[in-house]
Order: sequence, then C-alpha cells, then structure tokens
Amino acid sequence: MRTALYCRVSTDQQVRDGDSIQAQLSALKSYCEKNGYDIAGIYTDDGISGTLLNERDELQRLLDDVRSGKIDLLIFTKLDRYFRNLKHYLNTQEVLDKYNVPWIAIWENYETRTPQGRLMVNQMLSFAQFEAEQTGQRINQVFSYKKTNHEALSGKVPYGYKIQDKHLVIDPEEADIVRQAFHIYIATGGISETLRQTEGLGLPKTQRAMKLLLQNRKYIGECYGIENYHDAIIDKDTFELVQKMLKRNVRQNHFRKYIFSGLCTCSDCGRRLIGTTDKNRSRGERYKVYRCMGHYRAIKDCINSKSLNEKKLEKYLVENLKELAFGDISVKDKRKATNYEKKIANTEKKISRLKELYLNELITLDDYKHDLAAYKADIDTFKAEARKYKGTDKKALYDLVGRNLADWYWTLTEDERRVIWRSVIDQIYFDNDKNIKIVFR
Repeated sequence: MRTALYCRVSTDQQVRDGDSIQAQLSALKSYCEKNGYDIAGIYTDDGISGTLLNERDELQRLLDDVRSGKIDLLIFTKLDRYFRNLKHYLNTQEVLDKYNVPWIAIWENYETRTPQGRLMVNQMLSFAQFEAEQTGQRINQVFSYKKTNHEALSGKVPYGYKIQDKHLVIDPEEADIVRQAFHIYIATGGISETLRQTEGLGLPKTQRAMKLLLQNRKYIGECYGIENYHDAIIDKDTFELVQKMLKRNVRQNHFRKYIFSGLCTCSDCGRRLIGTTDKNRSRGERYKVYRCMGHYRAIKDCINSKSLNEKKLEKYLVENLKELAFGDISVKDKRKATNYEKKIANTEKKISRLKELYLNELITLDDYKHDLAAYKADIDTFKAEARKYKGTDKKALYDLVGRNLADWYWTLTEDERRVIWRSVIDQIYFDNDKNIKIVFR
C-alpha cells in the first residue's frame, strides 16, 4: 500500500512536548515497516500552527499527490498534528474521500476506515477547536491587560527604544540618530538623501524601510492606537510635517546631493553634520552647507552654530590636498594618538579582568553586562579620538595627489566628486571656530 507520512510541529508544541519532526518521522517509518506499507512520500510542515491552513505548504503538496492518484493511505502520529480546526479538517477530508484515501493516527485510536471512527474524529476535533479558541481568548486577555499597563507586547522594538521592566524606554544614543533622520528628511525632502546621510549609523538601508521608520507613530509615543503609551522621541509637529511631505511625495532642494554626507563630524559634540542649504541674501541664491543638528534641532546641547560651506570645503581640499596628505604630523598629535591607544589597551585589560570576576562568581550577571557596556563605549570613544591624530599611508590618497587634482576636478559631476572623497577621507571634523581637520583613510 502506497502510504504518505505527514508530520507537523509548531515551535511551542515542540518545546513543550518534545514532539519533534524527527520523533514523529521515526515512529511513522517503524509503523510502515511493521505493517508492510510502502512509503510513497514524506510531508513535513515544521514550525507551522495547526490553525494556519494556507501556510501548510507540505499538506497542500500531499493533497496534490492524492488528486494525482499517488497515495492509498495517509498516516500521522496524532490528530492534533493533522488538524485543530473542524472546518479545515472537513474541507480536507472531502478531498481524501473523493479519492478513497483513508488515514490513521498511529499514536491514538483514530482512523477514517469505519463510520464509528469518523464519528469519534469529528467529536475530538470539535473539542480541539474549542481548546484553541479558549487559548486565543486567554492570550487576548493577557494582551489587553498589558496594554492597560502600557507594557511592550513583544521583544521587537523600534530603533531608538529598548525594553526595561516590560516597558519601552528611550535609548538616548539611538534616539539621537532617529531625530537626525527625521530632520535630514525635512531639510532635504528625499528618502535617498536621508539614507546617504545616515549611512553606517544603524538605521534602515532601503528606501521602503526608511519610509516605514519615518511613518512609525511609536516615535511620538503612540502605540496600539493609544497616545502617550511611552515617551516620545519625535515631537508631534515634526512628525506630522514629515507625514505631509511623504504623502505629497515632496522633493525639496531639487534633488540636491551632498558630496560630503556621512563624512562631516562636529568636533564639539561628536555628532554628524547634516547637509542642508543656506541663502545668499545679496544674490538670492541658495548654497549647500553642513550643520550640527545637536545645536539646531535635535538636542540643542552643542555650542557649534557655524555652517561648513560645501563649495569652500571642496576648494580647500583641492588646493591643499598635497599639504594635508603629506604634511608632518605634529609631535603633539602623535603623543595624543599614542595616549588614546594606551587607554584602549588598558580598557581591554579591564574587560578581561571583569570577565574573570564574573566567571569566578564575584559579580552578578547584571553588573557584568553594565560594566562591559561602559568599557566598550569608552573604547569606541578612544578609537574615535585616536583617529583624529593619526596620519595615513594609503596608496589611494597618494595616487590622487599625484594626478594634479586641480587640473580636472571641477569638470566632474557631483556624484563623481562624492566617490573620490569617500575613497580617501575617513572623517572631516569641524568646530565652532571653523577649524577643519581632515582624517584620511
């Protein structure tokens, strides 16, 4: 007899009962061997709920084989591995009846070869469906209670938040980046430009994902349709302005591209400088600049109110590239870089000692995680500072200097200029005194 073996397990069922695919399959094969049945096919739906008929691809493949006349008998371990919904069972059973294919649950006293067996199956499935509905009702009650207490309903949280004591709380560092994304979009009017200027900061990398971030009402503290569910990262006026711009598909600044987006950093607070425009009052023309949103919109805790003019920065680089690339690093800068490297090494030693304390049960896991996060943050800071004072010996930069950049640079498109600078520059630091420091790759 050509026999089909069907296995299914949902993740929670497998953890709870140990009723794995492997265990079911082993039992079914043994049953076939004992009864002299030929295995015509094996069908496994792994990690799929019994109530989700449309997602059980293997069951659909099984029914296709039944319709093709390839199956004489269907076996599975238990009835709840086959169905938990009476309506779905009856619809599927109609196909099996049409092609005279009975089934047997080998771990239970259920089968469809007799009228009595079918009656017992219908009764059992009615109880199983009732149980599933009761479970769903209990889950809804739990969710309702959590919403009343403004608790997070899942472990997945938007960038900028974290879960603490079952509630969404703001992650200060990530929240700052989210604010920057919103203000970049307002300044440039383009999702593509927002992606370019937030590159490498941990935000979405696709236009669709960035748009979803900008539309996420959780950033104004709203969740599940409930206002003030948790603390807001974005004020409502800013959020609504972005929604209007997205709805109208606004593209401000005529698709302006910022050549140094993602490269410019504020020396005073360490945040990225954001590309925007300023207006020449005498000529009435607009020109591109980079500003620290820590001073203007995002946080307002930075003293750097100056703007870095893009065209002037280009001119400065073109005219002084040789000196910038080959100029001797001052003894003071070398000493600073060395000091930061020593701090990095010392902090790494502290991490090793911290791990030993935890392994020897001298500190708790919470203390270990807290101190480890602090040490890693210190290392990131020291590395960033050390980069300011290091020189470079990269071939790409030297090749660029040797090609007499001033003779041909201004004939390039903005996209081509952007590619050039991103290939040789790691960071451009700019402070409130308009000092510029270039750190090459």
